Amino acid sequence: MTMSRSSALCLGVAVLLFSAGAASAKPLFGPDPAVRVAVPSVSSQAQLADTLRAQGYSDIRLSAVPADPDNPHPELNRTLTNNPENTPVRTGWNGVAVKDGRTVQIYATRKPVG
Repeated sequence: MTMSRSSALCLGVAVLLFSAGAASAKPLFGPDPAVRVAVPSVSSQAQLADTLRAQGYSDIRLSAVPADPDNPHPELNRTLTNNPENTPVRTGWNGVAVKDGRTVQIYATRKPVG
């Protein structure tokens, strides 16, 4: 039994998509789990990490720069994570942490004044 070229191509694409989903152990579509933390405007990432630890998070990896398509995981670069006491918390993405065995994305929002 022979397989047409288009059938073989479809099968190959299906195998690649299945493999990518199995390797990452998370769905191909849908948002990553996230936690949003309201912080004062003067907070450092060290203070943010302390807040997260108090809420039960561990393996906290915060980055001095936001993630982008050219650098999707800056939290893995030690030169971008080695000075949390002097790194201000940014509004938006700041890194990742683990809670209950799940890695979550950390987003900061500003507390309202007053």
